[in-house]
Amino acid sequence: MKDIILGTGGDLLIVNGDLVIGDSTKQQAETLFLTEKGSFKESLEVGVGASGYLESESRSDLLREIKVQFTNDGLDVSITDGTPILISN
Repeated sequence: MKDIILGTGGDLLIVNGDLVIGDSTKQQAETLFLTEKGSFKESLEVGVGASGYLESESRSDLLREIKVQFTNDGLDVSITDGTPILISN
């Protein structure tokens, strides 16, 4: 998927006065992974909110949420040996 690329800190990446356009699949996955539910006004249920799982005893809830959220957002993710793997389209 092509989109506007963000630089470090989430700012727009600008080179020679132009916005940078490129493959945004990893950027989309990272944003979705870190974003808490309720952060997007238009879609309050979007976001994994990974920081909320830091003290969880089980990773299964986090892995299930990653699978659901990524799939709903059009990203293909596979869970192998308890590790989510983003499959680029």
